[in-house]
Amino acid sequence: MSKTFKSWGALKSALQKELYSAMEETIDKSLEDARENVGEFYNSPSGTYQRTGQLASSPESSFSGGGDSAMGEISLNTSKQYNPSGRETLTIYGYANAGGLLGNGGFWEKTIADVDKNIQDAFGKRFK
Repeated sequence: MSKTFKSWGALKSALQKELYSAMEETIDKSLEDARENVGEFYNSPSGTYQRTGQLASSPESSFSGGGDSAMGEISLNTSKQYNPSGRETLTIYGYANAGGLLGNGGFWEKTIADVDKNIQDAFGKRFK
């Protein structure tokens, strides 16, 4: 089904609406994937180590849009100090992702691949 637009403004408005919708879908799905991927870190035997769960609660997202642009971001919240280590939280999360801690690494690379797929899916179905 195709639409007919009677003015450039109407076409532009419709395209902006689709842009925002695609970006929001991408961010929402990518945040869900990030949470799942980070959760996989904990699916490794930890022995007697007491997990804090801080990494699992760290995925976050942001979205902004206006006019002809939309932007989103998926990240890990590193502002909360990871107390048991005495090192920067970003450093500890880096060790975790690299497989240098008791847990499954590679969660950030999986998230990046998921974001790429989510972009293709969300924008592809709107802008064929």
